[in-house]
Order: sequence, then structure tokens, then C-alpha cells
Amino acid sequence: MKETEKVKPARRKGRGMTLTRYVLVNVCRFILAVTFLFSALTKANDPVGLMIKLKDYASALGMTDLPEYILYSMGYGLVMTETLLGIYLFLGMRHRRRVAAFAALFMMVMTVLTVWIAVANPVSDCGCFGDAVVLTNVQTLIKNIVLLAMAVVVYWRYKLMFRLIHKYWNWVITAPVAVMVTVLFSYTAYMLPIVDFLPFAEGTDLRETVRVGDALDQNYKVTFVYTNGTDTLELTDQDDDPDSTVWTYVETRNQLVEDNLEAETQLFVTDSDGDDITYDLLADDGYTFVVTVPDLERANEGCGGKFNEIYDYCMSNGYQFYFITNPVSQETKDRWARNTGGKYPMCETDERILYEMVRDNPGLMLLSDGKVLRKWSQLGLPEIDYTKPLDPQNIQELPGTRRYAAKPLRFDK
Repeated sequence: MKETEKVKPARRKGRGMTLTRYVLVNVCRFILAVTFLFSALTKANDPVGLMIKLKDYASALGMTDLPEYILYSMGYGLVMTETLLGIYLFLGMRHRRRVAAFAALFMMVMTVLTVWIAVANPVSDCGCFGDAVVLTNVQTLIKNIVLLAMAVVVYWRYKLMFRLIHKYWNWVITAPVAVMVTVLFSYTAYMLPIVDFLPFAEGTDLRETVRVGDALDQNYKVTFVYTNGTDTLELTDQDDDPDSTVWTYVETRNQLVEDNLEAETQLFVTDSDGDDITYDLLADDGYTFVVTVPDLERANEGCGGKFNEIYDYCMSNGYQFYFITNPVSQETKDRWARNTGGKYPMCETDERILYEMVRDNPGLMLLSDGKVLRKWSQLGLPEIDYTKPLDPQNIQELPGTRRYAAKPLRFDK
């Protein structure tokens, strides 16, 4: 009788340990799954931002000449991997041991990568969740260590993962998910993010979020370039102007060297003479069309005719028009003007800022009293009735959170 009484507590203790392991494994599994899926969705929502981040990593490793199609392919592969891992873990699909092992291996690689990021600091943030959630490099390392520990726990007792769907339904789930991810990634790569987490999202009042003046200038290195026909001279804004009879002005280069304004939006725009016009751009009352061209050398010149029409439309109706590109040579600007027939002045700002304004090359923004009303990709430029002015009532009715770039802007009838 006494031996039986001793066995019962042991059995209860064993069942308690099994239940604890069962709960622990499945909690870790669901946390991993949700994290993978959220990470994949934020990346698929903004492939251009993902490409820029991968380009930063490649540059830090000395691979500065990787073609964009390779970076996009890498980004697509990463998104698909995180999506399938998340789906398989969440539903308990496929071979649970293989899925758990791959999740642990994936997190091990990511953790090693973030150790390097935290030590060498090659990028300001890892881009794990795009611009939806921005983490410091140390926070990213801590997150990955925790997720790696969870992945090891799941692999340790993978048999305790219960299935939410029969394993025979694997391909029925996998195929549609892969198609949906591919469609989303392709759409947002050619158009604009469906959900805009960037500081220039529609509805943002830039007069409240943008820092101008000395507080912003200190974050940029401004270089004035001159030439005498054979030699090139580069001066900072602290240097005296060179002899104008010898040296000819070529361009102004604005390089973002420090990003310490926390939640404040970075914006520093100069005109063709190198003067800061950021305040003027935001202070303009009424409507302002802003063409953003992050890389003028590779921009689609086929949009030039549309921009010319918008420029003439602005001049006829008293609206402001800004054509802002990255710092390039005067030869590149002249070639654009010659090939497109553009007669507007060209302003400059940092390439990254332009990609934050509109995720395309080129793109278009519509401001009103410093507030972002609409944004379009080059494939969704608005069809404007140039014989009529903008209708304030219709513009105000436009949704400020939806990102359908191809939807035309409405005007007076």
C-alpha cells in the first residue's frame, strides 16, 4: 500500500512535467510563427525599402556593385522563407522535426548576423520589420537571442507541437500562400506600399514633423563642387567662395552624416544655386506638386512628358512645383532636360530622403499647406483635367491611409 502511494505522486509529477513542456513548446512555437509572419508581411509591404537595406548590408561587406535584380531576388527569397516558416510552425504542417530544425538554423544565422551588426554597427537598424517597427542593433540582438532560445526549445520537443491541420493538406495551404506573397511583393515593388510607415505618409503634416534650420543642417555635410576645366575643387559651407574668374560652379552635394533627430523627419532641399529651400517648400500655401527622383541617371524618362504637363498646369493655376533629385552632375541634369523637354528648375536632396518621400524612381507627391495629400508611383500617375483647377472638397475626401497608387485624383466637373 505504501509503495502504491509513492508511485502516484511520481506519476502526477511526471504528468505535470509533460504538461509544462507541452505548454512551453507550443507557446514558443506560436511566438516564433507570429514573429516570422509579421516580419515577412512588413518586408513584402515595402520591397524597395528591403532592397535599400540589403544594399546597405552588401556595401558593408564590400559588395557595392550588386545589381538591383539580385537584391530584389534575395529580398523575395527572405520574405518567402519567413512566410512558409511562420505558416508551417503556426499550423503544425509538414514534417515537424524538419521545420523546427530549419527554424532553429535560421535563427542561429540571424543571431550571428546581428552580433556582427551590434559590434561593427554597419547599419543603423537591421530592418527586421521594415519601417513598421524600428529597433536598435542591441535590441535586435536581444530579440534574436530570445527567438533562438525559443527555436531550440521547439526543436528539443518538436513532437509536442500539435497540428491545427492534417499534414495531407500541406500543399493545399502552401501553394495559395506562396502565390499571395508573390503577388503582394510584386505589386508593392512596382507601385507603393499598401500601408505606409514612412515619415512622409499621406496625411502627415510636414510642418509639424520636419526640422529645418541649424538643427537639421548639422546632420548634413554640404559640399560645393567647382571646376576650372581640368581640376575639381570641393569646398564646405565654412570655406570662402573661390575666384569666380577661375572656378565655375558645378553642383552641391548633400550627404546625410548623422541621424540623431529621433522621431523628427529628415529633409534638406537645396535649389540649383545650393541654397537651402526646405522652409520655402513647406511654407508654401495652397497646392504643391513635388516630383521625387532618387536616381536621375536611371530614372524613367518616359514620365518626363507627364511632369511637363503638370508643371505647365501648376504655372497656369498658381500652384507650386518642385522637381527634386539626388545630387548629380550638371551633365546628367542637362541630359534629362534635353531628352524630356523639361523646363523646370531642379532641386536636390539625399537619395534616401527621396526614397522615403515616394518609394519609386521617379514618384509624385501632392502637398497642401505642408500636408501630404496623395502620393503616386510612376505607374500610377494621376489623370488630370488640365482645363480645371483642383477641387478642395474632393481632395479632402480622398482616404489618407489607403495606398492604391493607380487610383486617379478627382477634380471639378
